[in-house]
Amino acid sequence: MISNENIMNCLAVILNAIEQRDWTTFQNIALKDSAVFRLMANIVANNPDFNGMTLLHAVVRYDPPLELVFNMILACREIAAARDCIGRTPLHVAAGTQASPSLIKLLVQACPESCEVQDDDGRTPLHLACDNSCQLFEDDFMQSRPPPSYDVIRYLLQGSLKAAALEDEDETSALEYAIISGAPIKVVKLLQKATQKQAKGECAIINTRQVRHAAVA
Repeated sequence: MISNENIMNCLAVILNAIEQRDWTTFQNIALKDSAVFRLMANIVANNPDFNGMTLLHAVVRYDPPLELVFNMILACREIAAARDCIGRTPLHVAAGTQASPSLIKLLVQACPESCEVQDDDGRTPLHLACDNSCQLFEDDFMQSRPPPSYDVIRYLLQGSLKAAALEDEDETSALEYAIISGAPIKVVKLLQKATQKQAKGECAIINTRQVRHAAVA
């Protein structure tokens, strides 16, 4: 049985490996044993110093190898849906730090419900992906970000069309952020189409309810 001291030493090593993007060390220590990984993941998730962030939150910030993320989720499936102290899921972090489309796709497939989760500012992962001025971490301000990626937006919308119609606390939609961020026209059209489709779906639901109510009356 592994002692608490050894667990904490391993945890220190893997946290450093994340910051250094040393994925081989992370894989060899953190994912060698799924039970040990779940134990370390639980320690991080319940430590107030991490503000509710999980190991997956920390890892996806640095756009890691897909196999590593897949193995993390396989070892601890609930980690993909976890929210930090301000309501952000790992998908929020990945979308807000411009992770690769492949990583976004993997996270969406692991937990599609995350696509429409709104954080404390009312923002979904789609909002963050469309806003190239968003700053999730203090040292993000030095990084120049390109306009929103078509593939990233497409994968997020595959997870939930509802996110396209949601507004944040500033009453701003993902489409509006995309336009402000200078998104390519095909990204804008994709978001417009998703918003219209979602609006039509909501209208159809309302009309159905009204017809049923009238029939009962």
